[in-house]
Amino acid sequence: MVMNGEIYIVDDSPDQHFLLYQILKQLPESYSVKFFEDGKILHRHLGTLSIQEQHDKFPKLIILDLHMPGMSGLQLLKLIKKPAVESHEHLKDIPVVVMSSDTREDRIIKCYQEGADAYIIKPMEFDKVKSTMQSICRFWLGREVQPAE
Repeated sequence: MVMNGEIYIVDDSPDQHFLLYQILKQLPESYSVKFFEDGKILHRHLGTLSIQEQHDKFPKLIILDLHMPGMSGLQLLKLIKKPAVESHEHLKDIPVVVMSSDTREDRIIKCYQEGADAYIIKPMEFDKVKSTMQSICRFWLGREVQPAE
């Protein structure tokens, strides 16, 4: 099975991890997926890859929830898109899609100001989540993804 890129999903909900994993494994294209339940853990991981100059191991896409304990998604977004450390400059090239249930316009605008590549309102129904994930993968990973039967 050929992998077409790695996706990092940052969300503190185990239910969301399970749901997205089930959806992604049904797609006709294969993606390696890593889940992070905490923004600090992901930031440390990306920082290690940066310091070791393993930029080829960066994910092709990060899907990020906003509301998490510890480091919020917005704080993580700032660290990725506006790195304070020179060795972390390559991080800003990783597409980051914010996927949140937060519909407040000021929050959405703030995410774009901080460098989000897209902001998607988290759908609640399985079929809508599946279709949303297919669209995200098709657009951000440059693959033609056909709906799974």
